[in-house]
Amino acid sequence: MSSARPAFWCAARLRWVALAILSLGAAGEALDAGATFALRSPLERQVFQRGADGTGQVAIAAALPGGAAVIEARAMVGEGAPRGKAVDWSIVFDARKTDPETGRFRGTLRVRAGGWYRIEVRARKGDQTLVQAALEKVGVGDVFVTAGQSNSVNFGQARQAAKDDRVVYFDGKSFAPAKDPIPGGFGGGGTPWALLGDLLAKRWNVPICFRSSTLTYTPVSEWLPTAMHNQYPTLVERLKAFDPHGVRAVLWHQGESDSLAKTSAEQYCAQLTQVIQCVRKEIGYDVDWFVAQASFHPGCGKPQQEPVAEGQKLIWKSKVAFPGPVTDDLLGKEYRSDGVHFTERGLQTHAQRWFEAIARQYGK
Repeated sequence: MSSARPAFWCAARLRWVALAILSLGAAGEALDAGATFALRSPLERQVFQRGADGTGQVAIAAALPGGAAVIEARAMVGEGAPRGKAVDWSIVFDARKTDPETGRFRGTLRVRAGGWYRIEVRARKGDQTLVQAALEKVGVGDVFVTAGQSNSVNFGQARQAAKDDRVVYFDGKSFAPAKDPIPGGFGGGGTPWALLGDLLAKRWNVPICFRSSTLTYTPVSEWLPTAMHNQYPTLVERLKAFDPHGVRAVLWHQGESDSLAKTSAEQYCAQLTQVIQCVRKEIGYDVDWFVAQASFHPGCGKPQQEPVAEGQKLIWKSKVAFPGPVTDDLLGKEYRSDGVHFTERGLQTHAQRWFEAIARQYGK
């Protein structure tokens, strides 16, 4: 049997060698300006949560190029960034001080909240740039995880899309302009989140990101850590996907199933409190929660709905979570397409009320 290599294998091998030479550069020479390397973080259109001081830590991570002494990064103000401020080249990782066994590096670049930034990263050895990378749109703003029942996900009558380029959805792997159906949830219709994103981005002049954690419609008891459903572990996983303190708030719209289940006010408050406290413990920080008053279901009357609404109010009174919007009064064909789920006008009103609840708590 012949040991000769196929022609296509030889050609591929030569291309790989050429790329390797280009990436490392010849001894004593600067790298060709076109050589790049792949970043694991940040990703295009990724939004990093801003802190109380208005700045955010943009994570810079990739495989450490061979021979690199330091990794440097800078931020250049992009479009729609009235609050933005450029950051000059800064060392984000020093291989001379730390030799990572994994062959990877991770560092951070502090950037002020604003619109999109062009993030540039380069690996250097002495005066040489060995390899470089750039992303056109990376932001520092606010990140929200949504959770609840069908009215918190893709069951609105009409799909919505954000008009503001700074509003994005995250699907667990990539960030994209916010356009329904929101990834990660169930259903194929519309949500209030893209519309809410437009309102928040306009108010604060920062990018806004949403991640859904709604898998099905269940009573709050099925969100407990001990429940058989995957609601709780999915919520934890989706919060942990962001860096520590990387989510501003969980937006909770749930309760219709509890009206059907005849959950008492005390039960609802105790169970949701347990969910919130357990989630906070698992992710390692006290992420904010907003809890909507959502108890209406056409399959039951007010005697069943009122205890659930009262349980949600008890959550507010206990200060475990902030008050979200009241949606129990959005009734009739004007707001509900099938008696339960929102029409386009219902989604618009839902988004506006979420905006008012969040703005009331956070102000500017």
